[in-house]
Amino acid sequence: MYLKLMADVLLMRQDEAPPEEAVKRRMIDASVQMANMLGHSAAAGVLMVTLFMADGPLSMDELVEVTGYSKSTVSTNMTHLESQRFVQRIKKAGNKRNYYVITQNINETFRAENEKIRQVMQIHIAAIDDVERILEDVRECDEAERLRRLFSSMREECVKARKLIDLVSPFTIDELIEILEREVEIREASGR
Repeated sequence: MYLKLMADVLLMRQDEAPPEEAVKRRMIDASVQMANMLGHSAAAGVLMVTLFMADGPLSMDELVEVTGYSKSTVSTNMTHLESQRFVQRIKKAGNKRNYYVITQNINETFRAENEKIRQVMQIHIAAIDDVERILEDVRECDEAERLRRLFSSMREECVKARKLIDLVSPFTIDELIEILEREVEIREASGR
């Protein structure tokens, strides 16, 4: 329905569109841009904002009807969005269907993203450990020396990123904002 509705709105001049439809169109555009920036499809952006603007959970069939996308497009994107923790699948009492809701708890999303970054850093560090073991036996080779320096530098960056994630993970976003605001005040007061 949103995509169908938005196509009708696009045919109208913007100043003729009802404000509610102009608002929906703006949010769809922003969600598509956000999804694309994060490496997701435009459909993922539309599905996220559709769930955000819905009055409650939506089933797969309702998402198909509302967006105009095929069931396979909706299914593929919802599986991906669920794995990324942007949406959650829920059950309604007495109903066997799956329903979807947008994850509105930014702290949950923040923790999930932090954990992904931490895992990526661990993978890099483990690979660097392997590379360094392999290079231990290589003697007097310019390329081996260059690679040692390169991977040593990469390790330092990965360790810093992992340390940052470890430091921020126990806190909520509100707590981090409070901590950082206090630090900014302290720095401004001391003239740094």
